[in-house]
Amino acid sequence: MSSKLVKQAIRLLLGGAVLSASLWTMPVKAQQVSDAQVAALVEALRLAAPQTGTENDGLYSDWQIKPENIPRWSKQCIGQELTPRQFEARPITAREILVCVMRNVFKDQYSASGNNESVAVQRAASWWMTGDASRYSNPPNDYTRSYIQKVAQFYQQQRNSAGTQQPDTPSQPTAAQPSEQPAAPKPQTRTRSSANSPVSDAQVAALVEALRLAAPQTGTENDGLYSEWQIKPENIPRWSKQCTEKELTPTQFEASPVTARAILVCVMRDVLGEQYNASSNDESVAVQRAASWWMTGDPNQYSSGSTAAYTNKVLGFYKQSQLKFFSHI
Repeated sequence: MSSKLVKQAIRLLLGGAVLSASLWTMPVKAQQVSDAQVAALVEALRLAAPQTGTENDGLYSDWQIKPENIPRWSKQCIGQELTPRQFEARPITAREILVCVMRNVFKDQYSASGNNESVAVQRAASWWMTGDASRYSNPPNDYTRSYIQKVAQFYQQQRNSAGTQQPDTPSQPTAAQPSEQPAAPKPQTRTRSSANSPVSDAQVAALVEALRLAAPQTGTENDGLYSEWQIKPENIPRWSKQCTEKELTPTQFEASPVTARAILVCVMRDVLGEQYNASSNDESVAVQRAASWWMTGDPNQYSSGSTAAYTNKVLGFYKQSQLKFFSHI
């Protein structure tokens, strides 16, 4: 494909979304889509994003967003206008914003498609590329046709790897030593409103990311642990069942980082909330206690021996994640 055609297509990408920006802010009726579906769509848009081959091509983040969309979308979704560079520097926040944007788009296209999931995805991809969802069946050029097909294929891959039609959410963190990781987390609130939680989504996301960054590396390729968090396999079916109502195998868990992060956010939200209460709302201590629970199964060991070094490491990464992703708030 010529570079001229790629550039023309990229000018369409989200240029149409600018024209249709009011679409996703309209009240959404009836049809509901799951978090899993929205997360899979956002990931598919990332994987299908056009690559210009130019370092400074005027587009931002892995999703190749036009800069004029970013301040408005961030203001509408997180209450704070981000610059394009801030958006690009904070991939967790960027994904969160795009999930917010695409949730209503996807719902509208689900209804418009007569609840046909495949068509709804293609319509959403057409909206994302051209601003006109109805062009999915009659794209303006071969590039757009190919793009819509790529989004649909990547979406299906995400859904298949997540265990077939199960609730998902975006992200990626770490775990504990092979011999020490707690055998039984006890998430209690998958159905509980996050508004009732003593900790924010931002705090939970930062903790999960810190656990990923602090995950012990064994140096062995097949070490019996799974995902970037280094999870013991016996935890995965139980955690996935508790958080998504579908038991995933360790291989499925590892193959779907979006689902893995969602499950760990589910698990650690309650853990962090409990440790927040146990620490008398001392955020740093709560994070260390949660890290100790993750490593040993006992949050009270957070300041003891070798566990203290690990919990301090997690706390350091937690603070870095907050600065990186949430300093704009």
